[in-house]
Amino acid sequence: MAAERFRRTTRARSKSIPAERSRGFWRLGTGTVFYVMIVGGMADYVEPAVRVGAHLVFWVLIGLAFLIAAARERRHDWAPRPRWPWMAAALGGAVAVEVLFLAFGSPAIIIGAVVLLALGAFFLMLVG
Repeated sequence: MAAERFRRTTRARSKSIPAERSRGFWRLGTGTVFYVMIVGGMADYVEPAVRVGAHLVFWVLIGLAFLIAAARERRHDWAPRPRWPWMAAALGGAVAVEVLFLAFGSPAIIIGAVVLLALGAFFLMLVG
């Protein structure tokens, strides 16, 4: 008798699970940082045309990710999110590569990337 008040009124499979919106721009920021690490680290060892090609490919990937995010917003009726992080990541990543390369050179960028990746791995191990 006591279990009757906990009985479901609707079947579990008939409920639709709403799509959950991602929180923040973590993937965008992380991808931009990895891009700066990789392209900045290889800048001394490849031709400038390869670096320009890497910038173009990065911009195309950022644009595709933006279009996918905008399509998901429309499909799930979410409120539009700010658009400036996408442009900031595309331009900021390319500018960061060039500024770091001119200021410090590729070996320093590689060392900085290794240190940053080690700190990130340490933090992930702490958080678990």
